[in-house]
Amino acid sequence: MLGRLFKFFVIACVLLALVRLLFSPGQRPSLREWIVTLAQALLISAGLFVALYWLGVH
Repeated sequence: MLGRLFKFFVIACVLLALVRLLFSPGQRPSLREWIVTLAQALLISAGLFVALYWLGVH
């Protein structure tokens, strides 16, 4: 349990450092739009996988 939390914390910190390194302060609004688009795409993908699973496609 603690190992998984530690891995998640490390990955989150690395991603945060990359975002701060790659995006300037002027690009932060576009970063937010990109994150919202990514979240929507992940939700749609999850919905498709659930629908295919219920239809019997494994």
